[in-house]
Amino acid sequence: MSAFLGPIHFMMYNKIQKQNDLLDEVIAYMQDNNIIPDLSSKLKEKYGENEREELESVIDLNAIHSWLNNQVNIAESRLAYTVKLIIEKDKSLMDKMGELFYSNGMEKRLECAEIIVVEELFKMLNITLLDGMPCDGGIIIQNDDGSEIMWEVNLEVHKPYYDKEKIDVEYFFNLRDKWLQGFFAGSFNIEYTRLGLNLFKIMEV
Repeated sequence: MSAFLGPIHFMMYNKIQKQNDLLDEVIAYMQDNNIIPDLSSKLKEKYGENEREELESVIDLNAIHSWLNNQVNIAESRLAYTVKLIIEKDKSLMDKMGELFYSNGMEKRLECAEIIVVEELFKMLNITLLDGMPCDGGIIIQNDDGSEIMWEVNLEVHKPYYDKEKIDVEYFFNLRDKWLQGFFAGSFNIEYTRLGLNLFKIMEV
């Protein structure tokens, strides 16, 4: 079965799983602390759940692209709806959600602590963070001179999910910023900066 699948399909599925692992941390916190005790069931009722088994055992080989795209839509919709429910409960809870994103970013950095080069760290971001399907143009490089990379995240990859929930996509990018802050917190030679809503930069110092 795996002969029909390429590395990019496994990479996409892995990115979806990582976003859901992070969302699971948020769900666990909200439920364990009785803040939104039925959060998991609310998400499942509205958007279902992503597949979590090995890719080869669940993917539709007759429609690989559309199957993966649907999994992306589910993951992104669940995150956006979680943000909406948290805001409706208490907007200040977004601070806690940001803390969870920050700590998740730190944990990911520990997995690749030996990488200290900007180019390699940027590649790590691109195989970890979910920004739509490869054909969606989720990441737009604005500058790359070897020691500095400035990139923009395509608004249209994430914004429709937040528009659907009638909340500002800025909530998403604030969470992305927290994750990136955590990821680069332990990098002694890398400076991370958020330059705008969806514009980011890392450089060797």
